[in-house]
Amino acid sequence: MADFWLLTSAGYTFPHVTDWVRPIVAAADEHFRRAEYAQAQPHYEKLIQQDVRYPDVFNHLGVIYHLSGRLREARWCFEQALELNPGYLEASLNLTVTCNELGEYGSSVRTIQRARRGTEETNDSFRRGKVANTHRTLAQAYIELGRPEDAVHEYGRALRLCPQFHDIRLELVHLLRIRGDLQRAREELALILQLDPNHQDARAMMGVLEMEAGDRELGLKHLRAVVSERADHPVARNLLAQVDPKLQEAS
Repeated sequence: MADFWLLTSAGYTFPHVTDWVRPIVAAADEHFRRAEYAQAQPHYEKLIQQDVRYPDVFNHLGVIYHLSGRLREARWCFEQALELNPGYLEASLNLTVTCNELGEYGSSVRTIQRARRGTEETNDSFRRGKVANTHRTLAQAYIELGRPEDAVHEYGRALRLCPQFHDIRLELVHLLRIRGDLQRAREELALILQLDPNHQDARAMMGVLEMEAGDRELGLKHLRAVVSERADHPVARNLLAQVDPKLQEAS
């Protein structure tokens, strides 16, 4: 890989991914590092098919497509990476090379200009995300110390910096649920769904909380909505099967 012109971000991390994503990313990343591209490709494609949109996933899949001669698909991947992160220099350079090979020289120039414009904003977002994850780590430490109120406070500080970090908000929801504050937990989930109506993990948890609050039908409605979009969602599928065995096949 040392002689690649296509650039990849080695050792990348996703600070706010959901639990089911992590093992897939880890497997894809390991295959990619070993240059086992045929094995890495289906993992990255599965992530994208499940609407997991992270710049590094698109950039890595674009590299794989390019190496296999699928230039137009590679271009699409790099464009998606840049749509998510306009200052992503590696994806920008990869897209530039791909466009040049496709004979689209004007597109490559515009790509470089767009990346330069996005760099300052991206750097600021990176710094905010780094601080937000520091607050998240503090919250987790407070939980281990048996000080949940301080943990709630730290989660709040993290989310004020990065309200789009849905995994941090989900951790807050789980803590509020343990403490019996179902109303605030539902409010936090509503914020996630307001920002991302297709966030199936949040909708599944909303179903759980509604059922625990006594509204069985509303809870089942949320769970069915999740399964209709993602039939293999573990939480929604298993709960539907437990609550109503007749729904097991549909889930």
